[in-house]
Amino acid sequence: MFRPARIAISALVLLFLWWLGSQFYADYIFPSVPSVWSAFTSAVSRGVWMEMVGDTLLHTLSAAGVILLIGLPLGIVIGRSRIAEDLSRVWLVFLQTVPTVVLIAIALIFIGANTTAVVTVTVASGLTYFMLSVVQGTRAIDRDLVEMAKAYHAGESVIMRAVLLPAVVPYVLAGARIMLGVAWQVTLFAEYLVGSAGVGFQISSAIKLLDTSGVFMWGLSIVAFTLLFEYGMFRPVEAYLTRHTRRS
Repeated sequence: MFRPARIAISALVLLFLWWLGSQFYADYIFPSVPSVWSAFTSAVSRGVWMEMVGDTLLHTLSAAGVILLIGLPLGIVIGRSRIAEDLSRVWLVFLQTVPTVVLIAIALIFIGANTTAVVTVTVASGLTYFMLSVVQGTRAIDRDLVEMAKAYHAGESVIMRAVLLPAVVPYVLAGARIMLGVAWQVTLFAEYLVGSAGVGFQISSAIKLLDTSGVFMWGLSIVAFTLLFEYGMFRPVEAYLTRHTRRS
């Protein structure tokens, strides 16, 4: 059986279980598929869906871009230098363990209830997941390759481009997947508490109005975009960047 068929069967089983569960509960507790679809079409026709999803995408992708720009070079430096590891250890442990709600409170105090606060919290929450993956990939590099490059008088820029970056690609992709998943969750939570425009704020409003169909609809919208990024971006990029490895 082909993989697309297996994925389709899995999705159909999920829809069946959803339909089955909705038969035993009232619509305001466990909404049916038609109710959620109706909420979706209503939000689209009013222009709310595109606007709110666009805001959340902006928050999430802005944070992801900052994380990539900061995390990739720092992760490589920390992975290659014990001094850098010792200097960054406390910061990484702090960012990895501090509760998200505390980061949101700090952002509200020092930044205010705005888009910058949402992006800042998302960066702080997702940075360590990506950076530690890059650190692990850098440490897994065969040291003999680096020494060989140095023996041929290769500069740091050449070693970075020709040895380090290709070797950490699988770790970068794995870290990016985890980071993006965390970024979605933290962005929604930050929008929920900060009150910034986006899907998180819409979920907050739907909960207050006991609009369970709306809660499901907004949540499934994010799930749909997560799947879109996985199969429309990560899988093709991974296949392209690791094509030489797979051939060998």
